[in-house]
Amino acid sequence: MVEANRSEPPAELPSTPQRGDAGDAPAPEKRDIYPAGPDGALPPVQATPGYRLRVVLVLASLLSFVALYLALLAASGYLVYLTVVEMRWLPGKGVILNLGAIAGSGMLFLFLLKGLFHSRPFSSEGLVEVTEQDQPRLFAFLRRLCEDAGSRLPGKVYLSHDVNAAVSYPRSLLSLIWPVRKDLVVGLGLVSALDLSELKAVLAHEFGHFSQASMKLGQYVYVANGVVADIVFGRDAWDRALNQWRSVDIRLSFPAWILSGVVWVLRKLLELVFRAINLANLSLARQMEFNADLHAVRLAGSDAIVSGLWKAERAALAYRDALGGLASVAEHGKFSEDVFAHMERSLAQLDARLGKAPDARERFGPILARYEPGPALHFTSPAERVSSLWASHPPNHEREANAKRVYVAAPADRRPAFELFVKRKALRKRMSRVVYEALGYEALGRRPRELLPAEEIAALVEEERGEMRQAEHYHGLYENRVLDPGDIDAGAAALDADAASGALDRGALRAAVLPFTGDALKERMARLDKLRGERDLIEALTADRVRLKGKTADFRGAARSRDGIIALAEEVQRELKAELAALAEADQAFFRHFYACSADDPAARAELVERTRFLVTIQKLVVRHNALEEALDSVCRRLQHGTELNEHEFRRLTGVLDAARSALVETVDATKPLSPPKLALLKRGTLLHRFVLPDGVVAPPPEGGISGAWMNELLQQHAGALGRLRKLHFKNLGQLLALTERLDPALFPAQEPREGAPDERDGNSAAAGREAVGMPQARKEESL
Repeated sequence: MVEANRSEPPAELPSTPQRGDAGDAPAPEKRDIYPAGPDGALPPVQATPGYRLRVVLVLASLLSFVALYLALLAASGYLVYLTVVEMRWLPGKGVILNLGAIAGSGMLFLFLLKGLFHSRPFSSEGLVEVTEQDQPRLFAFLRRLCEDAGSRLPGKVYLSHDVNAAVSYPRSLLSLIWPVRKDLVVGLGLVSALDLSELKAVLAHEFGHFSQASMKLGQYVYVANGVVADIVFGRDAWDRALNQWRSVDIRLSFPAWILSGVVWVLRKLLELVFRAINLANLSLARQMEFNADLHAVRLAGSDAIVSGLWKAERAALAYRDALGGLASVAEHGKFSEDVFAHMERSLAQLDARLGKAPDARERFGPILARYEPGPALHFTSPAERVSSLWASHPPNHEREANAKRVYVAAPADRRPAFELFVKRKALRKRMSRVVYEALGYEALGRRPRELLPAEEIAALVEEERGEMRQAEHYHGLYENRVLDPGDIDAGAAALDADAASGALDRGALRAAVLPFTGDALKERMARLDKLRGERDLIEALTADRVRLKGKTADFRGAARSRDGIIALAEEVQRELKAELAALAEADQAFFRHFYACSADDPAARAELVERTRFLVTIQKLVVRHNALEEALDSVCRRLQHGTELNEHEFRRLTGVLDAARSALVETVDATKPLSPPKLALLKRGTLLHRFVLPDGVVAPPPEGGISGAWMNELLQQHAGALGRLRKLHFKNLGQLLALTERLDPALFPAQEPREGAPDERDGNSAAAGREAVGMPQARKEESL
């Protein structure tokens, strides 16, 4: 690899076909595709006093940690020396005390020493290394950018599939002493969304990190975190040995109990150090982001980096949406050869989809608003989050204010960033396979051996989503709610008897459902949403999750204090319960009406009954798994925070995991005899239990206890089964609604289905879809 300070002039980059072409055809001409920067000489980026102060704080915290750790290690080693060499051996039974002291001090020394051997190797999962031979245009671009930035070329360049660009550095102990080149990671999901100027700004930002001497501190922090995390949060053979020692007779195990107390105190002390180091490092990391943004401004102007942030936000939503659709059809063994084409398709539809989300302008204002170049700030919406102490990156509005504090204009090069890559079709196909492997889609039951054209997969995704769409005239009637059609057999038998006796009044049956159609339904659903919002506000105020801006707030037509609002909780809950009960009665009225309408169409009647029965069965399973999902999420969050579980919490953990596994067993038993009705991409006669759980239920935990691998497998199975059950429910519901509309076309006005409405129901991406399009999460009443 040629160094950045080579003397010969940089090579010109040939022009390339437009996005979507293979990129293999010879270029008809050569032209430079390196975007121009701002006019005139710009001063170098200087570190601010706040930056320098944070460097000192991180360095001080690291030195304090090293001093504390070495002191503890030396003290424990000296304790071993005292117990082995200096201790006077007691006669008779006192020998047990001597041996216990030696064993306890030795284990304490090993407890602290093992942190030095902590190893966390660099993971290249989901990354593909490229060389200058593979991608000459990209490397020529990087070389020119490094020359302008005054930075060395990356040691290695990796491509990833996601919407990101990052600096990575080796994390070995040698790298702390010997200067090592940093590596560059470029996400093709980000490249798909940016133009050349924006990519130049993003990469200039990353090369700004390359030039930051404080990046070295990040390596030390990483190693220190590894040592502390291994000691504080790690549980290994040492802990198992201590547990076994404590399990024997108390006359032999009392040193182990003393040691357990000492270790608990040490872990709490080191946990405080762990948090202090990270708080100082994250504060520095935010300043490093501001500093790197100024490097981007210097090379590409103020607009390119801000526009890149804006497009990255949009691309992340589009990519998540695309992955949801791809995951849905991947469950049927269908895989795309170009994941990024699906992302670009979702990106083109993003404004229309987000615009239909509830409170879209409040939640997605800066994302929906078109970015306009200039010194005016774009990210000024109150929806922008406030910077958190534990966030490594500042929010966009702070980054934009920093980038435009002194506005620097530069010409914009709107050519797509993918022009930097050759053999694009093959590259996109290769990275698409990486997507399926890295995100675990092969665990859905089929490996992506054959990749199909993106157009074909897009049609299948649209077919599935079209099956799940609900028309506007339902006004959310069938969302986030468990349907209650009543006793299907009893209801059908009663209607058959009335029809046979001539007592069936079809007009009355139709009149019973009219209050749940048209404007009346719209008003009812708006009232229900308002009640749910009031309920949520009361719960948030009660739990002190939110506070009123003033002493009072308008609530139910009057200015009320916090306590005044909370006092209405029972009234709100009573009205909400009554509304939900009315909807349950409507479900039963709809079934009776449509059953009567199908009297002259035996095939439609059979399908109506079959789909309604299927809906009820799948619903029960979804509700069961939904109830466990919140408990499992709570457990996972606690474990991810590294908090040590006490005996009560551990019993709760095992209880939740046992319940999750039992629910999976019940799901298999319930779906084995169940034959699905006709659904898109699901063959008639499919063994439903194998679709819901392709690999079968995970075996019970080993006798030695719950391992992390076993728990991960259980959690993945539970999430996968729940996603597929939700998918089955909404696919069947969509077909059921289409059937009922054919039975009584005049009941609802003909309207187009809502664009993008089913995203929150796309199998494994259910929660992500809701978040992406602004749909509310499942309510506390039983819901889907």
